Amino acid sequence: MSLTKREKEIYEHIKSNPMVSQEELANTIGISRSAVAGHIANLIKKGFINGRGYVVNDKKGVTVIGGANIDIKGMTFDTLKKYTSNPGHVEITLGGVGRNIANNLALLDVPVTFLSIIGNDDEGKRIITETRKTGVNCEHITTSDTKHTGIYLAIIDNTGNMDIAISGMEVLEELNVKYLEKKIDIINNSRIVVIDTNIPESSIEYVVDACARKNIPVLAEPVSIDKSKKLKKVLGNIDYITPNRDELGSLLETEIINDNDMIKVTKEIRKLGTKNVIVTLGERGVYLSSNEYEGYVDSYKVNVIDATGAGDALTAGFIYGIINDMSIEDSVRYGIAAATFTLSSSESVNPFLNRKILDRIVKENKYV
Repeated sequence: MSLTKREKEIYEHIKSNPMVSQEELANTIGISRSAVAGHIANLIKKGFINGRGYVVNDKKGVTVIGGANIDIKGMTFDTLKKYTSNPGHVEITLGGVGRNIANNLALLDVPVTFLSIIGNDDEGKRIITETRKTGVNCEHITTSDTKHTGIYLAIIDNTGNMDIAISGMEVLEELNVKYLEKKIDIINNSRIVVIDTNIPESSIEYVVDACARKNIPVLAEPVSIDKSKKLKKVLGNIDYITPNRDELGSLLETEIINDNDMIKVTKEIRKLGTKNVIVTLGERGVYLSSNEYEGYVDSYKVNVIDATGAGDALTAGFIYGIINDMSIEDSVRYGIAAATFTLSSSESVNPFLNRKILDRIVKENKYV
């Protein structure tokens, strides 16, 4: 990561006094306040400080690269009936796999920068405004002049599970290598990089290759059966992958009928180079395959309101554990705790998520 001489000087002053004002910095260094503001903006863009209060990133944070969209969810009051109108209610919330993961991480006080693209519309403005409020660094989100912000439309049955969904994410085709090349300093300054497969396959390959050269761990979220296939060429350089059972089979174009098939495929993927496979199994919990642990980690009891976003929360909770040097098994437990808390909310990200809640859920369920 390259800083100019002046940026280094300002960065050292901020490290010693995070609450220093721009005017004080200008007087100390002997330059104008507007020049100080420009240098601070560059430090934020390069990921060295987080902005408010000039919180210094002495510990490298997480960079999430993926989708940001508006979720429109229709939830039925009773059993879903096909080919007719169903009584229920409709909610419009922020969504997107990458955005949800970044939001959850910020709620858990993990420094996180989000790389994505939105449309030049009210929906895009809402995504940036509300996501920034949660503590996510949104300075690097770019805007398309030709495509609208992504929309995710889902029908949720009366058990809280998705029946069918449509993802209109064409705008993410513009999250291309050209954009990522401009953000390489952010990527290189990450402790972990998270990618979701809403972005183009060439972009996935660029990010994974860049991280491999810098020994930066990569977590890949497959997103869906079809989109998971974008990861096939990079499995040798993935540190963590979080598919559900169907996505796991799609990675190797193998049908998974039972648990034995699932276990066999996880081992085959690890032979290809993926270090840790975290298979999400819904109410059954997780199957974890790694050098440290091989086996099932049970889910926790919860009254499901809406399953949307639970997998994204699991990924964020898992990363929280890894960032805090927990074992991979305990990191999975924290992921399950985050998913459990999200399942109890009608929102794709439960706004009340925090570290104390995760600690409590894990403590209450660890020996069940």
